[in-house]
Amino acid sequence: MNLPAMSQPPMLAATGPLGHVVDDILTWMPQWLTAIGLTKHTFMFLLAGVLTLLFFWGYSRSAAEQRVPSRYGNFVETIIGFIRDQMTRPFMGDHGDKFVPVLTGFFVYILFCNLLGLIPFFDYLGHGGNTATANPAITGALALCAFLFYHFNGIREQGGLGVYIKNLFPHVPIFVLPVIVVVEIVAHIVRPCALCIRLAANMVAGHTMMAAILGFTAVFTSDFFIGGGTISILSVAAATALTFLELLVALIQAFVFTFLTTVFLAGAVHPEH
Repeated sequence: MNLPAMSQPPMLAATGPLGHVVDDILTWMPQWLTAIGLTKHTFMFLLAGVLTLLFFWGYSRSAAEQRVPSRYGNFVETIIGFIRDQMTRPFMGDHGDKFVPVLTGFFVYILFCNLLGLIPFFDYLGHGGNTATANPAITGALALCAFLFYHFNGIREQGGLGVYIKNLFPHVPIFVLPVIVVVEIVAHIVRPCALCIRLAANMVAGHTMMAAILGFTAVFTSDFFIGGGTISILSVAAATALTFLELLVALIQAFVFTFLTTVFLAGAVHPEH
C-alpha cells in the first residue's frame, strides 16, 4: 500500500552551518579566474594583504618625510609599540627591535583576515565562508612562514646551520641524547601545527556557532510562527552578542599567533634562554 507523502519539517542540520565557513567559488568572477584557483578564501586572503599594505603605506610616507604623526600615525605607532614593549623586548631585549616590523605585519594581517570574516557584505560575493583564516591551508601557510622566519633568523644570529643544530640539543649524557633528539624534532613539528590549528579552529568555531544559532530562526518559524518568532528574536540577540565576542576573538587570535611566533623566535635566536 502506498502511503501519502508527508511533508517533513526542516531539520537544523539541513541549514548547513558549515556552509558558512568552508571555501567555495566566487559566483561573480570570470571562469578563468576560478580555473586558476581563485576561491572566496583566496580572494579574502589577497584582500587582507592589500589592506595590510595600505595600513602601513600612509604611515611610512609621513615617517619618511619626518612629519608630526597624525591621529592615524599615532594609532599605527601604538600597535608597533605594543608589539615591541609587550612581545619582543620582554623576550629578547633591545636586540629584538629589528624583528618588530615582521611581527607587526603578522599581527595586522591576521587581524584583517579575522575582521573581514565578520562583514556580512561579503556574503554576496558567493557561497562559502568570508574568513580566510578559517581555512587550515591558509593558516598552515602562515604557520610555515613563521616557521621559516624564526629558524632562518636563528641560523643567522647563531652563526651558521651547524651551530644552530648543535644548540638545539642540550648538553645531556650520550644515552639520553636519542630521546632528546626525538623530542626536539617532534616539538619543532608541533609548533607550526599548533599555530595553524589554533587559529583555524577558533575562526571555524565562532562562525559555525553563529550560523547554527541563526539557523533556529528558519527551522522553527516554518512550523510554529509565534514560538518560532520568539526563538528568532532570541537567536538574533544571541548572534549579535556573539558577534561582539567574535570581535574580541579576532583580536586575541591575532595576538596569540604573533606572541607564540615571538616566543619561538626568541628560543631560536637565544637558545640559552
